[in-house]
Amino acid sequence: MTALFLRAILVFLLMFAFVLPLRAEEWTLLAPGLELREFRIPDQAGDLSGQQGVMAAVRIDTEQYGLSLGTALSAGRMQTMQEWARTEGFVAVINAGMFRSDDRMRSTGFMRDIRGVVSGYMHPGYGAILAFQPKDPELPPVRWVDRKADPDWETVLDRYHGIIQNYRLISRQGENLWSQSERRHSAAAIAMDQAGRLLFIHSRPRLSLHEFAQALLDLPLDLIGAMYVEGGADAAMYVDANGFTGRWVGEYQSDFFQGSNRNFWPAPNVLGIRPK
Repeated sequence: MTALFLRAILVFLLMFAFVLPLRAEEWTLLAPGLELREFRIPDQAGDLSGQQGVMAAVRIDTEQYGLSLGTALSAGRMQTMQEWARTEGFVAVINAGMFRSDDRMRSTGFMRDIRGVVSGYMHPGYGAILAFQPKDPELPPVRWVDRKADPDWETVLDRYHGIIQNYRLISRQGENLWSQSERRHSAAAIAMDQAGRLLFIHSRPRLSLHEFAQALLDLPLDLIGAMYVEGGADAAMYVDANGFTGRWVGEYQSDFFQGSNRNFWPAPNVLGIRPK
């Protein structure tokens, strides 16, 4: 076989690996209404040995868990995911969105909850909105809003105290909204499935956003929408529920640092859940 032919086979195998999870255990019940499932996903080098290959999904019944922000503006400082869980009483917590380069305490998209506004800027390029903390208890506890598909999105915003706005990863029609890129890193996302359950998702493997979005579509998650909330070493997720503790940290973007990050970085804004 020629070197070119062998390379073609390797590329095909790597592409196929993204279509089917290499390990997909069943959902594990951590607590009533709270489940965890992990998938083995190769990074761009096809590393299947195990240390950096986990994409984890935490599935949440929003009838049993309430959502709230943890913000550095309210707390007075940024905290790690573990610290946010302890100080706010969260049983699961993830990044709420990317932070501004000129003011790390504020998000790049619109963000608020019942305790105050983190950013009042409605980013024109961010199409995904998660609405929570309804003003009327008769409303659904959480709404997924796609600004490109929901003409009433502004009305929804008026009916909920809690709002976070970020990039869409997929459309409601199941389209991957990102073109392929050579830029790869760990990633965190918030999503909602067909049954109205919320998902916190963290990918340790370094993927492009196209590959990340495609994995979300290919895995058995049945999503109606997903938003990108953070990347690189800042992407993190933490669970402390019913005796189970889970830590998922992101990886540096640079090849030079591959495999080196094992710690949570302080985060300015997080989304967490508590039992109702």
